[in-house]
Parts: sequence; C-alpha cells; structure tokens
Amino acid sequence: MLGRSQHETRRLDLQSRLYAAHSAHLLTLAGLRTGMKVVDVGCGTGELTSIAARIVGPSGHVIGVDHDPDMLAVAERNMAHAGLSHVTFRQDVLPNIALDQPADALVGRLILMHLDSPADAVRRMARHVRPGGVVTFQDLNLSRSRSVPALPLVEDIGCWIQAAFRQGGTDPDPGERLPAVFRAAGLPATGLAVAVPAGDAGSMSVAHATSAVTALLPLIEKSGTATAEEIDIKTLHTRLTAQMHEAAATLFSPELVGVWATTPTTPPHPVG
Repeated sequence: MLGRSQHETRRLDLQSRLYAAHSAHLLTLAGLRTGMKVVDVGCGTGELTSIAARIVGPSGHVIGVDHDPDMLAVAERNMAHAGLSHVTFRQDVLPNIALDQPADALVGRLILMHLDSPADAVRRMARHVRPGGVVTFQDLNLSRSRSVPALPLVEDIGCWIQAAFRQGGTDPDPGERLPAVFRAAGLPATGLAVAVPAGDAGSMSVAHATSAVTALLPLIEKSGTATAEEIDIKTLHTRLTAQMHEAAATLFSPELVGVWATTPTTPPHPVG
C-alpha cells in the first residue's frame, strides 16, 4: 500500500526498532530456540530475520524470502554489518518458496495482509516445516492505539490511519484475524500473545504515530476523513508532543499480535 520513499524507509526503520524487543519476545514464546532452521517469509530488509538469527544463534540457520531484489540486497548488507553469517536469502514470490530441506519454523511479520488469500498462503508455506515444527506470524491491530489520559489529537491520528488503510483496501486490524487465518489453514493456534510498545512525549511511540500519518497523508485525504490543512503535517509532531507533555500522557502504540501453531506430526503433503 505504501511506496518506498526515503521517508517510508525511515518510518519502517523506526517501526522495526519500536517493535524489535516485542517481536523477539513473541518469537521466543512461539518456540524458537537455539539451533533451529527458520524461514522468514516476506522478510523485506531483514528486520525479523535478524531477530530470529539472534535467537537461534550460530548453530542455527535463518533463510529470508522476499520477492524484491532491492530489499534482499539491503537485507544482505544488514546481516553482514551485524555479523550474522548464519543467514541466507532467496528471491521468491509468496506463497511460493523453495527449500532444500524442511525447516523447524516458519515466521513472518506484517506480511499476511499483503497476500490475496492469507489462509491458503499459510497452508502452502507451512508444508515446508517439519512435523512438530513451529508456524508463527505477527501483525498489528491499529485501532488499539490510545493515550492515557485520552487526548483528542491521538484519537484523530488513530481515525486518520484506520481510514487510510480502509481506503487502500487493507484491514486496519489484521492481528485479531490471525487465529481465524490459522484455523482456516488447518493449523489451530496453540498460542497467542499481545505486545504493546508505549512511552511518553519523547518516545518512539510518538514519532511512529506522526510518521505514519505523513506516509499515509494521500490516502487520508482521499478517504475524506481530513484534509492536509486540517492535519497540518509540518506541526503535527510538535502539537502531539505538547499535548502529551501538558497531560503527562502515555501513548500506547498499536498492539502487535503473535499467533503460533505446531505442524501436524504426520508427514507433510507434497507442496503444490
């Protein structure tokens, strides 16, 4: 839904840092352990890939899969810079992935919303996981963002972002759909957890909220929810920070949902 402008690249980097520790916690809860072979589908520039690589350690192996060669090139540079030599990447269009051997775990973050049939995609990709292995995906619920105490501008920002997603034909709360997606894929969830970054006026949560509005501004306007003049993007961060300071408020970012399941202990069907 969003292009890869310079601002969007910075926004995604900020989002990655905001949710990094929470993603790591959810992967650990899902069952990722030292020595595992893990496949990260829709890996992009490798944010979740690097998290998984640190969990499995040098005795494990992580394969990142994405359709975009430019993103994969960035991901390879990121892994080299981080010294994560037990990571490799493959270019494939999901849900089509090719592996030499079954993996111990299949992971993905903020990817299923971009696929035409999420349940079918999960079913097909899970066939690459060994019997008794782990399948886990993470996604956001955008409508769960809020401030305490409640601030009008925070409520406006939430409405704008949700309207933009709907205008772009995307569900703003894909996280809460994950259990149903897993059931439809024939993988009833064995676990679910929610993680929520939060902070004060100077936190990444505030910067993340205003950067999202900047990225989504054309879709917000197209939805008719607000005009560029009403949003006043140049002063948005300053106004939000001031309101947060004045109210001594805490901003809770959109919740990150992690759902996981264990693959059946019968041999997997041939990949079709």
